[in-house]
Amino acid sequence: MSDTLVAAPPAGWSAVESPFHAGELAAQERAGVRERMDVNARRGIRDYMPEQHRQFFAEQPFMVLGGVDAAGQPWATLRIGEPGFVSTPDERTLRIAGHSLKGDPLASAWKAGALLGGLGIQPATRRRNRVNGVVTSVDENAITVAVSQSYGNCAKYIQSRTPTPIDFGKQALDDEAPVITDHLSDADRELIANADTFFIASANTSDDAGIGRGADVSHRGGKPGFIRIDSKHALTTPDFSGNLFFNTIGNLMRDPRAGLLVIDFASGDLLYLAVDAEVIWEGKDLESFEGAERLIRWRVREVRRTRSALPLRWSGVQYAPQLAKTGSWTKAPSAWRTLNVAEVRDEAPGIKSFYFEPTDDAPLASFAPGQFLPIRLNIPGLAAPLIRTYTLSDAHDGKRYRITVKREGVASTWLHEHVDAGSVMETKTPGGAFVLDRTSSRPIVFVSAGIGITPMIAMLNSVLSNNDRAQPEHVYFIHGARRAIDRPFADELDAAAQAFPQLSIHLRDAQRVDIGYLRSVLPFGDYDFYLCGPAAFMQDLYTGLRALNVADDRIRFEAFGPASVKRTERSAVVAPIVPVRDPELTSKVIFMRSQKTAQWSPEDGSLLDFAEANGVAVASNCRSGVCGTCSTRLLSGDVAYPVPCEGEVEPGHALICSAIPAKTGPGEDSVVVLDA
Repeated sequence: MSDTLVAAPPAGWSAVESPFHAGELAAQERAGVRERMDVNARRGIRDYMPEQHRQFFAEQPFMVLGGVDAAGQPWATLRIGEPGFVSTPDERTLRIAGHSLKGDPLASAWKAGALLGGLGIQPATRRRNRVNGVVTSVDENAITVAVSQSYGNCAKYIQSRTPTPIDFGKQALDDEAPVITDHLSDADRELIANADTFFIASANTSDDAGIGRGADVSHRGGKPGFIRIDSKHALTTPDFSGNLFFNTIGNLMRDPRAGLLVIDFASGDLLYLAVDAEVIWEGKDLESFEGAERLIRWRVREVRRTRSALPLRWSGVQYAPQLAKTGSWTKAPSAWRTLNVAEVRDEAPGIKSFYFEPTDDAPLASFAPGQFLPIRLNIPGLAAPLIRTYTLSDAHDGKRYRITVKREGVASTWLHEHVDAGSVMETKTPGGAFVLDRTSSRPIVFVSAGIGITPMIAMLNSVLSNNDRAQPEHVYFIHGARRAIDRPFADELDAAAQAFPQLSIHLRDAQRVDIGYLRSVLPFGDYDFYLCGPAAFMQDLYTGLRALNVADDRIRFEAFGPASVKRTERSAVVAPIVPVRDPELTSKVIFMRSQKTAQWSPEDGSLLDFAEANGVAVASNCRSGVCGTCSTRLLSGDVAYPVPCEGEVEPGHALICSAIPAKTGPGEDSVVVLDA
């Protein structure tokens, strides 16, 4: 007797007809990849599931599904169960048991003949595989699907996080109905503003779609804030480079209806959106998001939010490495925007908080705790408006900005004397590099003096209110002021201390907060330190911490005033290799007033960094090309800006926090002379 050999399925798309419908082909044609995708698809798309995919689906505790309801509206949703709830009786049959979650808009849509798009995704490993097909039967709450297309996807833009099942009994009551509206609420907008992931369901149900007829569901990922909230009825998202099959966009070109799903990974809330899409292929709008090849505008028609529906909780997030090459809306050039002054509050003698709200339906741009708000003041009697940056002194809530200002100098004095509730203020998108690192799980130490408390209170409030990631084991808040009466936010700090046992607050009056005081209140260990205050205060603490062997990258700081902290050399076991300076790229920089000359190279960074490294003191503030504090007369030579500045550059001046010497022609010496 001889064994019967069973032929393996062909390794790719064997049909003569393309696996793509007309919409997908049109999108590929517009992107100039149609011929290449025909070759790639015949290698990568199959009409069966390979063994690797079958095993993968069976290992997951959830599956993302896309389908259409009775009205033809696509929705993206989740189905969950113990690993194994998804099975494959054979390579062309998918069986999905488990159960629908409460509020699932597709719960009643699964019937024989229904179109289904499935996405198996394992965020912890960033693996994902897709499968599309037609429902053949539904029995005992299990959906059986005849597979029409199956293929893998790359790991790009997937944030790594690990799910942990929770007891269903801990969820909200099953009979709690979803909240259904025609617009995004404040809570919805806050969730979207902080989202780094969403799912899209789309479909082409037309009979003339041929073999490409079906529903589809796909993943989108980006930095928090990559979903731009244009209004309570509209969103815009970047479309990054993918597999170039254009399954989603191809469907949208035939039927603009789509379903978006945003997950609150902390609470288990599910936010379902029924939207209409407009694909932006070209134009100036594309310049507003680095890395985007297209934009998609979504008009929101229906919003459904179901509380605590997902019985999974998630570990802290590790962002996809591809995000480093993408931008953000907050870094895009922005125009001045007028905001209402909703409230002015006295915090301490000579210190006031100003609260700003939108004058229209557009939401406030999100920001990271520690960043600043640029404002422009048109003060009577001055030849030009004053541009200043003030630290945002509270965590982002999507509704208000708060800045807290000490009365000193022309701009802050004018704010104190002339700005009241009902005034309006010109502002720009928040910016700044001094931000809280929420990827670290180490205990946090906030140390500040005087008005340097403002970024610290924003960071503290963010840590204590944000359940998106694991909370640090302990938070220390240390602040020094000349007198207790001079200290703002006293009531906020008292309330926080009572509400959060992991928070230790140490306030010092009359005496300096120095390294000796830190040693007296801290059981020194592996901490993340955040420092803010006058330059001398900052330098003393930094030097003291380094002397105690605190790693340089554990110390972050922001100084108020013209000087910056000088970092010590970072220790290394092996001396680093010093790159050879390319003479074609170097420039001679002359600091005329300081009577210093040095040779600049690209690794020296901005001219401000270079000046400070050579002991030349230059006033600076935002270090982002916004506020104009670092504007320095350019006596000779040319400079360039690798990243365009939002601040105004006076003729004959340079914003040296963002400028570098401009490249000269071959054989020409590059010389920049600064009045510094």
